[in-house]
Amino acid sequence: MDKLNWNKIKSGDKQAFRLLFDKYYSPLCLYANSIINNIELSQDIVSDCFVRIWERKNTIQIESSLKHYLLLSIRNSIYSYLRSPENRKIDINTIINKIENTPIEEYDLEKEETIIHVYKLIEDLPEQRKKIFKLATLNGKSYKEIAIQLDISINTVNTQMTRAYHFLREKLSKNDFILWLFLKNIKIT
Repeated sequence: MDKLNWNKIKSGDKQAFRLLFDKYYSPLCLYANSIINNIELSQDIVSDCFVRIWERKNTIQIESSLKHYLLLSIRNSIYSYLRSPENRKIDINTIINKIENTPIEEYDLEKEETIIHVYKLIEDLPEQRKKIFKLATLNGKSYKEIAIQLDISINTVNTQMTRAYHFLREKLSKNDFILWLFLKNIKIT
């Protein structure tokens, strides 16, 4: 399927490219985020990567699978980002270790469907709860830091987090919820 789509993309088929983008954008963002732990930056890197792929579609030679090529492109884009002078303040060694210790062959884009589903559920949370939940789970902020940033009590943060987790438990199967908690704790989300 991907080989056929890639041939269409090479011939300039924008709809085939859109299908490729729709299929892989979110999982690739999660892959990038698992390395750099910054969802906004991950989205920028993946978007830029897709732009480069479209611009260079005629010269790109995919030797293995399209999925492998995309993962490799993201990894290389992260390396390029880290090499830029304005990003020298980031702990490059930690990120490079993550990259080198996560073989592309072992990264399963399909398992990301659960996480994508969780992200969609998070967007359904009430605005304040969603903001608190994202600050805690995606940005790794403590309840105290969130309370200070949003000028609310720590108890309010705790209550909103409890309600958010309760909502997710209701909407997800037990296995999906456990998988998401596990991945969140190892900085995949």
